[in-house]
Formats: sequence, C-alpha cells, structure tokens
Amino acid sequence: MAILITILLSFLLYMATESHQLNIRRNKQKLQSVSELLDIAAPMESKMSVVDIGINLSHSTFRKHWKEVVKRAVDAGVDKILLTGTSVKSSRQSLALAQEWLEETGSRNLFVTVGIHPHDAKTWTEEASTNKSTKSTLTELKELLKHPLAVAVGECGLDYNRNFSSPKDQIHAFREQVKLACELQKPLFLHEREAHADLIRVLDEVREEQHQGLLPPIVVHCFTGTQAEALEYIQRGYYIGFTGTICKKERGAPLRELLHQLPLNRLMIETDAPFMGFKKGRRSSEPADCVDVAKKLAETLDVPFPTVCETTSANAVEFFGLNRIVS
Repeated sequence: MAILITILLSFLLYMATESHQLNIRRNKQKLQSVSELLDIAAPMESKMSVVDIGINLSHSTFRKHWKEVVKRAVDAGVDKILLTGTSVKSSRQSLALAQEWLEETGSRNLFVTVGIHPHDAKTWTEEASTNKSTKSTLTELKELLKHPLAVAVGECGLDYNRNFSSPKDQIHAFREQVKLACELQKPLFLHEREAHADLIRVLDEVREEQHQGLLPPIVVHCFTGTQAEALEYIQRGYYIGFTGTICKKERGAPLRELLHQLPLNRLMIETDAPFMGFKKGRRSSEPADCVDVAKKLAETLDVPFPTVCETTSANAVEFFGLNRIVS
C-alpha cells in the first residue's frame, strides 16, 4: 500500500511539473508574440509622415548644407515641406532650391510660398511710369507664382511687434497680396504679431470687394496669439499653424492650454526653421523637428500620434493642393 501511495504521489508531482513547464512555454510564446507586435508597431510609428508648412531654407543658416537638412527631414518622416518666401529675392531662391531638389531626386518634397513679409513691406514698389523696364513688386510676384511649385501667396501679413516697416507700408503690401491671392485663387500664408484687429479689417475689406464676397483659404502660421484670437480665426474658417514653441515648458504653456479649444481638422504644424528652436543643445530648428511638434500636439490633445500626423498632413495637402502639383 505504501508503494502505491509513493507511485501515485510521484505521478502527481510529475504531472504538476509538466503542467508548470507547459505554462512557462506558453507564456514565453505569448511574450514573444507581444514583443514581435511591439517591434512591428515601433517602425510603423516612426514611418508616420508629417508636413512642415513653413521653413526658411534660403536662410544663411542652411546655405551650405541645405540638401542634408532636407534629407534628414525626409528620413525622419517629414515628406513634404513648404519653403517660405519673405521677399522677391527669397521667393526666387526658394523656387530654385525646390526645383533643384526635384530634378536631382525626382521626389516632390519641396513646395514654395511666394510673398513679401511685413518686415519687408517697405521694399514694395509700384510700376514706374518713366522706366517700364523696372518691374513692380506685384508683377514680380505674379511671375514667380506661375511656377508649378509655387502653391500659396505669402508670407504676408502684419507685424506691429517690431515695425521694421511702418504700419502704413505693411497694410498696403498686405492688401495688395490678399487681392493677388483672390485674383490667382491661391491660398494665403499669413503672419500676424500684435496686429489681429487690422489683419481682420484688411481681410474683410478685400473680401467685400470681391465679386462673390469670398477669400481663398487662409492659414495663420506660427501662431503665438491669444485664445480669443485663435477662436476667431477658427470661426472664420481659417487654419492655424503651430511651431515647436508648444514644446517649450514655460513659453509654450499658454499655447498648449488654448489648443484644447481648437479642432484638429483646422490645425497644421511647422518649425519655421531655422527660427523657433526648441531642442536642447542647439538654438536653431530643422524641419526634421516637425515630428517632435506632432508628438507634443498629440500629447497635449491626448490624441494618438498617428491621428495627429494623418490629420495635420491631410489639412496641409488639401489646403496647398500638394497632390495636384504637376511639374
């Protein structure tokens, strides 16, 4: 009897050991499956693409290595980048860079806005009555906007924070560019600093002058204003662009707070590189940093990162007509 009990206990111990080993093998398989899924998910997230709606690629900061800057951005997932024109000269330079990139790579990654920044409004010239060989600023902008990679009028607007040009000159240059955008049916890429009321006034005045009382699509880029101003832009159907400033702990806090009041389908992201730097270790920004702007936007809104990438990119592609470009 004792022998039978011993044999039975040994059998039960063996079965318990086998069952335990089986559970360990099953758990290892589950962990391996989870690990494989995580390995798949990580590159999927890194492959999400975004659109940077505004960089200053013709700036001296990038002059000697602009192709490396663009390549880093594309490799990071920033597959479409808008080069900002702030003067006739910079608009022309930006178009040359975008065209060169297209010809060398065969990839449509770079597009251009053409316009006169409010800081440069004092350079605005009219058609000379005595010297017909001297083109007006308006004529030069029209010619540049014929380029297939020129997708918007701007950067134009008003900046009363610095007043590098007088408010009178700024308003004149801005009004003429809004009228030009209406004429050519090109979207408007706007700049505004401490001039919200006058910006709205000029837009409304030009809108009332139009045959159908309509303005082209508008984005107020590099937004740093108040919640009330942002909400008015949204109510008017405008888009708003946010830079890496939202990633800054203190300076970005007011912007992160108002983001909760804005619909994602009216937002775009940008770096305004080399300005608006926010990465530790360097003062300037690069278009590759736009991925981090998207991540901070996702974190702030408690929205999945892929959703932010898809929505802001779709907003930009539709706004600028990037999928309709033929060159």
